[in-house]
Amino acid sequence: MKQDFAVPSKKQVLKSYVSEAEFESITGSARMCSLSVSEFLKRIALGHEIKSRTDQQARLDLLKTNADLGRLGGLLKMWILDDDKHRIDVERLLEDIRLAQKEIVAKVRSI
Repeated sequence: MKQDFAVPSKKQVLKSYVSEAEFESITGSARMCSLSVSEFLKRIALGHEIKSRTDQQARLDLLKTNADLGRLGGLLKMWILDDDKHRIDVERLLEDIRLAQKEIVAKVRSI
């Protein structure tokens, strides 16, 4: 009969004493990043960039908005081909859409 013995971990343990308020703050931040407290503290201590779920969701939302603006621009271009009398108004709208897309891309890159 074969027995399975747990192999002891070769990792080192670090301890830190914190106040209750600090504990709540740390655990809350770890939760926002979808990380365990241990992984959260390790990443911070090693200088890794921490991205919260909120940042990631904001990035996805901005990318979806950018795609929607692109589709809207395509529809407006089709309208120009069908109806030449609104061409100037539609071209202004298209330029506004292009500017909004540039702003969105800049914001996505900053997150």
